[in-house]
Amino acid sequence: MKSQTKLYLVTALIILFGVRVSSAQNLFPVLGTERAGTTSMTFLKIGVGARAEGLAGGFVAIADDPSCLYWNPAGMVKMRGKSGVLFNFLQWPADVQYSYFSWVHSFKQNQAVGLFAGSLSLPDFEETTVTSPHGTDRYVSYGDFMAGASYGIALTHRFSVGVSLKYARETLDDLNMDAFLGDVGTLYFTGIRDIRLGATLQHFGPNMRPGGTYTDASGEHKYEDYPPPTLFRLGAAGSAFRTDQHSLLLSLALEHPVDNSESLSFGAEYSFKNLTAFRVGKKINKGEENWTAGVGVRVPFMGMQIEVDFAYTDFGLLDMAQRVSSQLFYGGMNSTSY
Repeated sequence: MKSQTKLYLVTALIILFGVRVSSAQNLFPVLGTERAGTTSMTFLKIGVGARAEGLAGGFVAIADDPSCLYWNPAGMVKMRGKSGVLFNFLQWPADVQYSYFSWVHSFKQNQAVGLFAGSLSLPDFEETTVTSPHGTDRYVSYGDFMAGASYGIALTHRFSVGVSLKYARETLDDLNMDAFLGDVGTLYFTGIRDIRLGATLQHFGPNMRPGGTYTDASGEHKYEDYPPPTLFRLGAAGSAFRTDQHSLLLSLALEHPVDNSESLSFGAEYSFKNLTAFRVGKKINKGEENWTAGVGVRVPFMGMQIEVDFAYTDFGLLDMAQRVSSQLFYGGMNSTSY
């Protein structure tokens, strides 16, 4: 009884913390209201991991591989392997490329730590001005970078909590903007088959602005500041069926962003003999993003597990985005199934 009371108290405190931070950053305005273009560092919203994206990003309640450092750091202590590494590469529309790395290590039965880093880049583009709308023959660069660390702990055998602290930096020509941001997540196994619930509050922190000033006809001014792309996710996941050779995992997630309307994600993953997996997902009210599909292969090797995943995301008029990720689990496996 005491442990259950402690669990409910911790859960209530986390939810209260999330609601207070969300309210402070206008995370829950009227449903459906469009607020695009009102935040900075939007690259932080790009999903990580081909497996997660094959499920349309409905990964907050699964979070059982190194990509959990992005989706839900509470999943570190429930990861399939004792330790793991993820390498992710994304080809985004308009020749945008995003690379991401994460590492998770369980140093106690109920605790884990992780490190992660990501970098976004695109080709240099020609500068345009009011007087030269077709270009000035001067090319400028743009890029984003972030890195951070995570810590997770299982408070009970069913309930875990994780936190992340990260440094993010955005560069446009000679302008730079940076900030320290935080994530917090929870993961709860209901005890009903393998059904679990997850919740995260991501990318919360102070408003940020580029350094320096600019000058116009009215004088010298500081650049306007903008909030980070804070969002709150709720999700659920569980197996529709599971045998020694076949399994079907279903997931869903509700996303409340600070800079756009709310959206839903649905995903399904069919696994055969724990060696191959086929995935499909659907995003609802997510702008140009629509459906997703992916495939994964697992190869046992010298006591380790090597996984390679590939995913497509349909962007409608913007064509498709392609993700490739590879994962290595070592130090023993907690589970043999996807």
